Amino acid sequence: MARKPQSDFREYRFKIEDFTPKTLPLDRLSEYLKLLSQLFGHSESVHLVSVEDGSAQPMFLVKNTDEIKIRERLKAVQAKQAPEEAMRANKQLNELLREDNTKASVIDPINRKILKFPGKDLNKLLEYGPLTQPDTLDGIPIRVGGEGEWVPVHIEDAQRAVHICTAKRGLAKEIAAHLFTGKIRVIGTGRWLRQRDGEWKLVEPFRIKDFDPLADTDLKTSIERLRAIPAKWKELDDPIGELVKIRHG
Repeated sequence: MARKPQSDFREYRFKIEDFTPKTLPLDRLSEYLKLLSQLFGHSESVHLVSVEDGSAQPMFLVKNTDEIKIRERLKAVQAKQAPEEAMRANKQLNELLREDNTKASVIDPINRKILKFPGKDLNKLLEYGPLTQPDTLDGIPIRVGGEGEWVPVHIEDAQRAVHICTAKRGLAKEIAAHLFTGKIRVIGTGRWLRQRDGEWKLVEPFRIKDFDPLADTDLKTSIERLRAIPAKWKELDDPIGELVKIRHG
């Protein structure tokens, strides 16, 4: 019989397939729990209470006061827009599950799978590369300088991931003028590897040949600029109706 949750908490489960409490080694369980703590964040509001029968299902109580924040964090992981620590934990959990030839999911209080971990299914996917190609990276330079003709330049992107690049000393000096203050687009050559999870990983420092400063434009300004673009459809009484006529005759 399911335990009635305490009024100040909500129950979440991490359901690992193919394992039971009797077959999941304690040291492996501790690895999963450590990564789950990083995935959930707000560790002071998440408490392990048991490992349920059947499949190995660590049960957590989440404080009501922080549940919304934690749900949003898990949704951000699903959308690949979560903080770096959470995304790293998500990737490492999938790797553990792949090694254990199983998969898992986070299940919410009303029994919905709100975050899935394909785990062993990643074995069906192949790594691709590495391959070298012209490319661009957008971000803020957070480190510039070093020894040699080509010096290190570190670019931090919108997801707080840091890309290791190199540039010739003269160009690096120009980039340094934007250190910590401005977003830039670096243009050059990267050597990439597509991993089993579909993510592309830079396997060698990105070689910068040029860069462009990027305007720090907010969403409101961007929308206003789009609205200001001349367009005949703005003069129509029913632009959507006209679009339907064009599509369907």
